[in-house]
Amino acid sequence: MKVAIIGGGFTGLAAAIELVGNGCEVEVYEAEERLGGLAGGFKPKGWKWSLEKYYHHIFTNDKEIIRVAKKVGWPAFFLSPVTKTWKKGVMKELDSPLALLRYGQLSVWGRLRMAMGLVVLKLVMWPRLGVLFERFLVVKTLPLLVGREGYEKIWKPMLMAKFGREVGQVNLAWFWARVYKRTKKLGYFNEGFERLAEKMGEYVEKKGGQIRMQTNIKEVKREEKSWRVNGERYDQVLITAPMPLAEELLEQKVARKKIGYLWGQTLVMELDESLMDCYWLNILEKDWPFLVVVEHTRLVDKRHYGGKRVVYVGNYLAADDVRLTMSEGELLGLFEPYLKQVNPRFKKGWVRRMWKFQSPFAQPVFPVNYSRNLPRMSGGKKGLWLANMSMVYPWDRGTNYAVDLGTRVAQLMLDEQREKL
Repeated sequence: MKVAIIGGGFTGLAAAIELVGNGCEVEVYEAEERLGGLAGGFKPKGWKWSLEKYYHHIFTNDKEIIRVAKKVGWPAFFLSPVTKTWKKGVMKELDSPLALLRYGQLSVWGRLRMAMGLVVLKLVMWPRLGVLFERFLVVKTLPLLVGREGYEKIWKPMLMAKFGREVGQVNLAWFWARVYKRTKKLGYFNEGFERLAEKMGEYVEKKGGQIRMQTNIKEVKREEKSWRVNGERYDQVLITAPMPLAEELLEQKVARKKIGYLWGQTLVMELDESLMDCYWLNILEKDWPFLVVVEHTRLVDKRHYGGKRVVYVGNYLAADDVRLTMSEGELLGLFEPYLKQVNPRFKKGWVRRMWKFQSPFAQPVFPVNYSRNLPRMSGGKKGLWLANMSMVYPWDRGTNYAVDLGTRVAQLMLDEQREKL
């Protein structure tokens, strides 16, 4: 069976690994000059390791990406970095039940009430049960679970910062999945996620597959018993692009129901000094211009990045948000007064280099009862398959779910081929 895979992110690469392992002739098309999709990286002069354009790590229960990483000979390593929350000028750890019970900005009852609600969500350990939460909206049901005080002071600001005006559309199953999957230890890969993607590509090529970089797709057309991609014939085609782009490429509607997406944006700064004493800082303030600060070199040793500190300032933004039009310097000017609150010593002179990255379709917004409209991986025609972040539900976007999705769609493709034989 000859297969074309459109997209060299983790979904496409995982599918390719599964297919070449079953004797298929596979060609992966990637428009960019690097593999990895949203987990792709960049490597400025003076750095030994590449860095993701958008902050990435994995959890200890991310079994699919851990499995594939071992298979291609590039296993993850795990550490226990400190994560904190910023609220009213106070930076506190809130990443464990004990830390929550010590959190002074909630009353004793508020802390206990929130801890009980989170325990209830954590105890639901089966995805099929977790999906039952999808009939409820986060903004209406979460206050009943964690208490009004905890919701107003902790979760509402976080949800508003992440989803903005889309927050009223988000269902509770998405929130359950975030609570369920989180682990204290976080994983990373030597030389970054991009190096893992390269290793996956090398594995595909060693098994006889091909990786075609910097290749734009001009046509995907159905013929009598095959598919034509850029003039070449294939038995089956897998498109891993975001659903709106897949539909544009196919010139047809595929999704049962249109959903919203947010842009992802990061300002990555190379600093002379450390900004904070933790890896991850959630911002719980109403009017701050960013939702998270991630000091990557609190997770990974700074010697891999020329001895400098590397910090992300991250956002999810609506398509019409003015911050998407701003330059690196303009964003730094906007962020500086707030970064000074995080660290009063911070000044622009600390910044040696900085880079802005932004992508559409970075965060799907899953509405109530989304499972009823979940797109099928089968594209509606023999030999056409789709796999993208709108299908990882109820999980959030992430490399583990991309790998799992790619593996599952490849198995379906193999099943269809067996039925023909």
